[in-house]
Amino acid sequence: MFGGSLLFRQLVVSVIWFINILSWAIIINSLLSWVLDPMHPIRVFLGRFIEPIVAPFRNLSRRLNTSGIPIDFSPLFAYLALSIISSLLRGLL
Repeated sequence: MFGGSLLFRQLVVSVIWFINILSWAIIINSLLSWVLDPMHPIRVFLGRFIEPIVAPFRNLSRRLNTSGIPIDFSPLFAYLALSIISSLLRGLL
């Protein structure tokens, strides 16, 4: 459908690339949360990029009543959503 346009292809590839960077940032920040203070400069830097992505899923997590579980599932939900979006975009290529 849209596959013939080189500009469209480049745009989709760029968005997929950006989604991959966000996905890795979510993974790295989640792992660092076990060993670094939330105010550590690396975590603050990563948080600036991923918090707008993770925040809506944190609200969803609260609505699902996971408050009794001491694990924050919002990064996992955000990662899964980004993976689905990336897969859908790859289907356009």
